[in-house]
Amino acid sequence: MSSRWIDVSGGRLFVEVAGQGEPILLLHGWPLDHRMFEPQLKVLAERFRVIAPDRRGFGKSEAGPGLRLELDDIDAVLDALNEDSTHLLGMSQGGRIALRYATTRPERVRSLMLQGAVIDGYDVAGSEDDGVPVVDYAELAAIGRLDEVVDQWLNHPMMRLDDRHQSAQQLLREIMQDYRGLDLLDFDAASYAPGHDVFAALSDLPMPTLVLTGAEETPARRAHAAALVSRIPDCHELVFQRSGHLSNLTEAEAYNASIIRFCEDLNDNDLTLAGGAFD
Repeated sequence: MSSRWIDVSGGRLFVEVAGQGEPILLLHGWPLDHRMFEPQLKVLAERFRVIAPDRRGFGKSEAGPGLRLELDDIDAVLDALNEDSTHLLGMSQGGRIALRYATTRPERVRSLMLQGAVIDGYDVAGSEDDGVPVVDYAELAAIGRLDEVVDQWLNHPMMRLDDRHQSAQQLLREIMQDYRGLDLLDFDAASYAPGHDVFAALSDLPMPTLVLTGAEETPARRAHAAALVSRIPDCHELVFQRSGHLSNLTEAEAYNASIIRFCEDLNDNDLTLAGGAFD
């Protein structure tokens, strides 16, 4: 891996780059950083040029938080690395950003891969376990109780892992120890709005799409996955039977093999094979 600093609006992003070949850009979830893809980085770098930024407001990146600025950030990263387009993989909130990007800059997305993503503009009923209590977390952060936010999030159903995954538990703890809570201290619910109708745009997405779903994912996230599969024209779903929200950590070997196979099938123009493999 080699580290890069890339200038964006309001500061710099910290970006790890490794490997050669077609680019694959990894967008981490909230409130993590690029290290959440640790089980993927070296494996994918054997086949691709892996680009793993810390999104603005997270990790080592110096640019302040702002979801509405992140599409331009992706452009800036690709431009700085002389890449016209990329395979794009987004996890959780990173998947929300990936969907916004693909529906506004489809010419820069070779393929789209979404893990536990939420679709802007698509609401489903669910239990308290389905949601991220960001407003509550922001209130705790504002009174200096960020340590409680970290503890609550690590014990949230979407993040909780059993003792079979102790190394993944340790990785998450290390990442969360470095979480600065900048997005919570500058919390603005209105900033979550995408600025365009993402849900309506799904039916026009031209790129092959792979939805990565844990069988033990929350009901609301599974409903979002189903909506993606039903609305995106060339979309396939892969379900990890022993995983919840964090399938890239809990079933890393199968996850990595699936990403590689999906992208390589596209390169071989064998979309029929890809569809059959992932249905």
